[in-house]
Amino acid sequence: MPITLERPKTKTQKLHLKRSAAKASVLTGRKITAPPASGSMTLTSANQIRDQIAILQKQLGTLQVAEAPKVILPELHDGKSGRIDAQKLADFMAIPLKRLAEGVELNYKAVHRDPSGDSFQEALRPVKRSLEYLHELFQKPAIIRVWLNTPHPMLDGQTALATILQGKAFAIERLLGNAWDGVVS
Repeated sequence: MPITLERPKTKTQKLHLKRSAAKASVLTGRKITAPPASGSMTLTSANQIRDQIAILQKQLGTLQVAEAPKVILPELHDGKSGRIDAQKLADFMAIPLKRLAEGVELNYKAVHRDPSGDSFQEALRPVKRSLEYLHELFQKPAIIRVWLNTPHPMLDGQTALATILQGKAFAIERLLGNAWDGVVS
């Protein structure tokens, strides 16, 4: 996943980014166009837009400019503290809080009392990170849950959810992180 260092600080830097995109369209000989307004987008139009996005992402990468920071799945965090909320995590994965707490080796009663407790964050982080990778790939929570409940050959036929609930959330995070980075295990 992209790592953000900082965003452009001045109007000049922002203007430079806009000019660079305009120059890039001139250099590549491709005009950057908006999708048709009618909603009758064809497969060809969609592929052209994907090509344009790929070209622009490549050009943006050469500019060595940081992306704007973003939080993936902010709904899994406590609104007050900003920490990962175990109850929201369990609800997202469609499992009882007790199964999640015991699966990541936390005391259920303590987690039930304070689902976003500071001392739980280290255990919850690899689960949340795994869900972030899956969200970037699939976007829809229902599809993410299907993936979590589908046996995986790299997990000896076990599901990712079962692996997480056996206290091995780090293994799923590593599997997804390697896949995201293109590392073949």
